[in-house]
Amino acid sequence: MENSFYNIGVNDEIAKGLEKQGITIPTEIQSIILKPFMEGKDIVAMSRTGSGKTLSYLIPLFMMVDTSLRSTQAIILTPTHELASQVYRQAELLSENSGMGVKSALIIGSANIQRQIDKLKEKPQIVIGSAGRIHDLIKRRKIQAHTVKTIVIDEADRMIDDLNISGVEAVIKTTLRDRQIVMLSASVTDKASKKAISLMKEPIFLNASGDEKVPENIEHIYITAEQREKIIVIRKLFHGENIKKGIVFINNNENIDVIVDKLNYHGINTVGIYGKANKHDRKNAIDDIREGRANLLVSSDLSARGIDIPDVTHVINIDIPEEPVYYLHRAGRTGRANEKGKCISIVTDYEKKWIRKYERELGIKFSHKEMSYGKLVDAKEREKRPKKGNKFFESDSKKGIKDKEKAKKDTGFFARKKEKELKKQKNIKK
Repeated sequence: MENSFYNIGVNDEIAKGLEKQGITIPTEIQSIILKPFMEGKDIVAMSRTGSGKTLSYLIPLFMMVDTSLRSTQAIILTPTHELASQVYRQAELLSENSGMGVKSALIIGSANIQRQIDKLKEKPQIVIGSAGRIHDLIKRRKIQAHTVKTIVIDEADRMIDDLNISGVEAVIKTTLRDRQIVMLSASVTDKASKKAISLMKEPIFLNASGDEKVPENIEHIYITAEQREKIIVIRKLFHGENIKKGIVFINNNENIDVIVDKLNYHGINTVGIYGKANKHDRKNAIDDIREGRANLLVSSDLSARGIDIPDVTHVINIDIPEEPVYYLHRAGRTGRANEKGKCISIVTDYEKKWIRKYERELGIKFSHKEMSYGKLVDAKEREKRPKKGNKFFESDSKKGIKDKEKAKKDTGFFARKKEKELKKQKNIKK
């Protein structure tokens, strides 16, 4: 086998464990990160969504962990509870399939802290979760930070932005100076790069994104509509495209409940997920869409970062993100594992400028479409359709003929009614 996990230096236990998941060929990021990771170097790695970033750091971590030591040896920080849960599930699965016995603990805010403390008594080698809760438990001396050798920061561009950087820095400061820091993201801005360098020791930069920022198997579409008509367009898209599993993105968390209620009212099984929801509600929503009990998930950018929901065929932007990087992450929720997908943005005339911006900066091409007779068609084709005249649609379609006949019948009905009224008035005068 020319390209296999065995050939890039992965041990037999892990390689066989991956085979049980049907994973036999390493992705580009998994291939290029292994050696410098194992050498203990600080790394900033960029790789597009759906390229196997989670396994790219779990594999070397498993190879580096000393299972004979009952102490925390690695911390994985994520921006969302959903991503932390996903990483935890993958770590548990890899541990079980490989038979290596690596223990992990999921430590996130809004969950029962006493249960997490009890879990930490089992001395897991890897702690996965949110910076705030992990730092809290370090201060309580429930996590031994001085034994941590590696800190992995997933979705790094978000983790080191102005809103999250303080929590990340707080965790890093509790560890020893010779610890390793590894950052991974689908995109790294210049600002994020400078911040990363300030936190690390001579980091090396790896880029497995290739020339294509967005996979070619994703079709990019925009539909123009008034703001008040966007929900109607989603309903038409759902039925016309026969969507079994899709994600609807909005910018404002406060509107999620309203949209979920409207779509459910019209018979579309819809769930919502947003930052202020409690842990169980968010988990239930993810499980419902993942297991097919719901057809649409409505979310802000929260679930766009790293969440892997299989078989998502459509991503719909009811609100357009102003930054191309957020569009990139949203679109990346479909078209995974080389499957085809559609990313459809419903925009007002004012919002069209963002479409042009994405085309320039992401190097992608949008097609302008409209819903017509239950199908998604080119907007230009719709423009060719006969326009409305003074009385009727000048069309030879069956609908047009029926409309004409109905109009004629109605005209005769009103004429007869008027004639009766006139006769009645004459009789009264007589």
